[in-house]
Amino acid sequence: MNTVASTRRPMTRTEALAWNPNWSVGDQRVIEENVERLQVSSFYRTKSNSTVTGQTAEGRSVMYLHPGYVVFPKGLAPEDRKDLDWDGIDLSTMQSRRAASVAAEERMTFCPGCFYALPATGVCDTCG
Repeated sequence: MNTVASTRRPMTRTEALAWNPNWSVGDQRVIEENVERLQVSSFYRTKSNSTVTGQTAEGRSVMYLHPGYVVFPKGLAPEDRKDLDWDGIDLSTMQSRRAASVAAEERMTFCPGCFYALPATGVCDTCG
């Protein structure tokens, strides 16, 4: 069994753009512009539903959607972004990255089967 394939759930473009119901129309427009710019042809989400990855037809991952921001691999972020030191774009649902990481560290739990950190859902992306 392919472990990576078992943790991915395919999504349509429409599903990916509506993945976070709290995204504003402006957020969806920014995501859509980058989907077009990077020629994203497929989307998948993790089993825990914590992120959505956009890939090109060649299978290259070119954008990662999070509830409050979008991250791009080095060199693929839009040039007109506000923070040129970060390869990402904040969306209207963005919470402080520092506050979120501190809160996540405080309640981190691990899978008893594989010892990877569990996502907030409590369901291991690797073991299920």
